[in-house]
Amino acid sequence: MGVKVKEWKGAWYIFVNYQRKRVARRCSSKKAALIAADQIDARLKLGDLSVLTKHVATPKVSPTFAEVAEEWLQKYPALHAIRASTMENYRSTVNRHLLPFFGAMDISTVTTSVIEDFIEAKRASGGSVRWEGKPLRDSTLRTYLEPLKMILKRARRRELILANPFDLVEWRTHQRVENADPFTSHELRRILEATSHAVSAPFAAMVRLWVQSGMRAGEVYGLQQQDLNYDAGTALVRRTWSRQRLGPTKTNLERETSFLHPIADDSPEWHPSRSSSAARSILGMLRALPVQGFAPSDFVFTRPSGKPWSSDTIKRPWRRTLLLAGVRYREPEQLRRTFASTLLSRNAPPLYVQKQGGWRSAGVLLRAYARWMPQDMGNVASVQLDATPAQPATLRVAR
Repeated sequence: MGVKVKEWKGAWYIFVNYQRKRVARRCSSKKAALIAADQIDARLKLGDLSVLTKHVATPKVSPTFAEVAEEWLQKYPALHAIRASTMENYRSTVNRHLLPFFGAMDISTVTTSVIEDFIEAKRASGGSVRWEGKPLRDSTLRTYLEPLKMILKRARRRELILANPFDLVEWRTHQRVENADPFTSHELRRILEATSHAVSAPFAAMVRLWVQSGMRAGEVYGLQQQDLNYDAGTALVRRTWSRQRLGPTKTNLERETSFLHPIADDSPEWHPSRSSSAARSILGMLRALPVQGFAPSDFVFTRPSGKPWSSDTIKRPWRRTLLLAGVRYREPEQLRRTFASTLLSRNAPPLYVQKQGGWRSAGVLLRAYARWMPQDMGNVASVQLDATPAQPATLRVAR
C-alpha cells in the first residue's frame, strides 16, 4: 500500500497504490495534497476503500497571506491606473515589512489583534528595516499600512475571510501636515549669492528657478526645453522625474507657472509682473546654460548621459551652498515651501498660490501655510479649514 504526493507538469497529485489498484487525484496545492494524503492513508488503514472507487474531494485549505499578497501584486496594477513608482513602493513594503510578519499565516488567521501587534512592533525599537534599532515613524507606517488594507480587502472580495479585520483596528495617527520650514528673504539672498560665486552656473539657475516657481523637486528635474516660454517667463509643468523615469505630476494635472516671482526680494510685491531685475535674471541664466542637445525634449538641467538631474545629483552642491551661505541646513524641497509662505505673507490670493504651485486644492495649501498669512486673513482660514492658528505675516525663523 502506498499514498504519495508528487508534482507533475506543474500540478500536485496524490498517487494511491493499494491491492493492485492505482488512483490519482489532482489537488489545488501542495499543502492541500499533503492533508488529503494523510486522510486517505488513514481511511485505507481502517478498511475504507471508497477512495479507490469514487472521487473524493480534497479539503479546502485557506491560502497563506503570502499567496494572497502575491496575487494582489499582480492583479492590482492590471486593474488600476497606478504609477510604476507607486507600485514599486507597494511591492517593497510587502516584501520588506508585511511578508516577514504575516507571510506564513493562513489569511483567515490575520485578525484585528494580529494587525495591532504588527503596528505595535513597527512603532517599537527595531521596527525600521532601513535603520537598525529605530522605530518606524507614524507617517511612514501609515503609508505601509495601505497595501495591507488593500490585500485584506481583496481577500474579503474573494470570500477567503468573512470580514476585513483592518476595519476594527484601533490605531490613529496625527493628521498629515506639510513640514514647512522655509527660508527668510535674507537667507535666500545669501543662498543665491553663494550659488553664483562658488557653485556651477546650472545649479545656480536651478535654485533660482525653483524658489521663484514653487515647483516640486521632480517637476524641476523633469523640465524640458519645450516647456519654457522665455517671453512670458513661464514654464509648462506636465511631468516629474522620479526613480529614474518620467511620470505625470503628483496631481496628474498640467499647469503653467511663472518663474519670475520676486520671492528673494525684500519687498511686499508678489506678482511676477512686478518682479525686480534680480528676479528676472533667471531668464539670462537659463539662456546661458550649456547646450547638451537641440531637441525640444532635451532636459533643462541635464547630466552628460542625457538624463536629467536628480536628488542625488544636487545633494553635495546643495550642502556646500548652505555651508558657504552660513544658512542652517534644510532640505532643498523647502524652496517650494518658501515660495508658498512668502506669497501668502504678501497677501497673494490663496487660489493663485495653489494654482501656481500645483497643490490639489486651496484647502490643502492653507492647512499647512495659513499661519503665514496676515493676521486677519489667517484667522479666517483657520476657522474655515481647521488649520493651525495664524501667525503674523513674517516668515518663521527656527531657533
